[in-house]
Amino acid sequence: MREPMTASVEGAESAQEQERGYWLYVPGEGAGKWEEFRTAGIMALNWDRIGDPTIYPNEEAVIEALEAGYGDWGGRPTGAARMIRDFTHTMRPGDVVYARRGPTEIIGRGIVRSEFRYDDARPAYRCVRDIEWTHAGSWPLDRRVGALTLQRVTENTSYNPAQLESPFRDRNDPLSSTTPDPAASPQNADESDVADVYTRENFLAEVFVDLEDLEQMLGLLRRKKNLILQGAPGTGKTFAAKRLAYALMGETDDSRVEVVQFHQSTAYEDVVVGLRPTAEGGFAAAEGVFARFCRRAAADPGRDYVFIIDEINRANISKAFGELLMLIEAEHRGEALRLPVSGELLSVPKRLHLIGMMNTADRGLALIDYALRRRFAFFEMRPALDHPGFLRHVETVGSSRLEALVDVVRRLNQRIAEDEALGPGFQIGHSYLCLPAGSPENPAGTDADVTSVVCYELEPLVREYWFDNPAAMDESIHELESVLP
Repeated sequence: MREPMTASVEGAESAQEQERGYWLYVPGEGAGKWEEFRTAGIMALNWDRIGDPTIYPNEEAVIEALEAGYGDWGGRPTGAARMIRDFTHTMRPGDVVYARRGPTEIIGRGIVRSEFRYDDARPAYRCVRDIEWTHAGSWPLDRRVGALTLQRVTENTSYNPAQLESPFRDRNDPLSSTTPDPAASPQNADESDVADVYTRENFLAEVFVDLEDLEQMLGLLRRKKNLILQGAPGTGKTFAAKRLAYALMGETDDSRVEVVQFHQSTAYEDVVVGLRPTAEGGFAAAEGVFARFCRRAAADPGRDYVFIIDEINRANISKAFGELLMLIEAEHRGEALRLPVSGELLSVPKRLHLIGMMNTADRGLALIDYALRRRFAFFEMRPALDHPGFLRHVETVGSSRLEALVDVVRRLNQRIAEDEALGPGFQIGHSYLCLPAGSPENPAGTDADVTSVVCYELEPLVREYWFDNPAAMDESIHELESVLP
């Protein structure tokens, strides 16, 4: 739970809520652009015949350009000019946008993450803003909203901001945003809607590492900005990474954490920017997941953001990051480069941190190249079979067979570490042995779990390790099976 806010903080929060804008928006005629825009993380308007609307000195000049570009309006296009002004000047990063299809259906919700830009590289819909689309689906409205493509929501429209926001505050919705309810003051907000404080004690209660190791990881992240957790399978790298992000931020705010997994096909187009097909049969530049995350973090410079990459060494990292490989360096944070595909400037914010995970026991993966190694710090995640927290967990499970299996794995790890063909990077991690606690009424359930781990997880791993040493393989399997009935 957060500490109570001071009066000055409460006033600032209230002022911020009053300044935030709420908008209804149709993504293309009949919402036909919704999937394209949602995937690209943008919203866009199609006033292409007048060019960049920000070049006109005033609204009257925009009206004249509309009349010249689109012919007879049956009157002056003051409404269209006002809409263009709202999109280019009134709307701000942090505003909330509700995408709609027709007058009675919301199909998405998002947060504005950039200022206006005119993208003449796009074949159409060149008036663009970046959006973090937090929700996609269908939410019916019980009364009609206005027919305008872009309309600001106020207390005087058919729906007020609080009414439109209410469907998106269900805590059971995995995409639910943490944006505060505009009708609720901070002191009256439901505590469940506020990110929980996350301390070092919370981290150490969940992850089997020492305080010294945690401080080392946090220090590396703050100094180097980029950290790779490397280690053998089952050492809790993926589990620890997100909690390390929480510890860095000081709270469990998933809106500031992005988790991706790299693979052999991960490319520059997925990570930074690439050309994507459009409904018109052409191609348009669309930014990738890391570029969009950089823009989100840049719009919120006062807080930490964390980009987590599982299996980071499965992709060609230099190829995937391209020119951003320079910008992720700590000393180049905040510097901007122009992306060659889109022509847009992009920088990696100073408070955006990268955490990668790397399995040291996979023979099929290439080593990290030196260019990338220089940009990351590396922290070794080791099996925690003797960590007090892990031992307490084993005791809680209450299985003598699990305790015996832990002893066997300790001996196997010693043998693996001493094997010249393997080494410490191939040791068996504690995650294999983190079984759920049993019940006195069903001890056989835990014993069955131990048997399953031995037969279907550890034995196949041992066979892979010693595929060329049958004697060592047979001896290790015999030890593992000694704990079975």
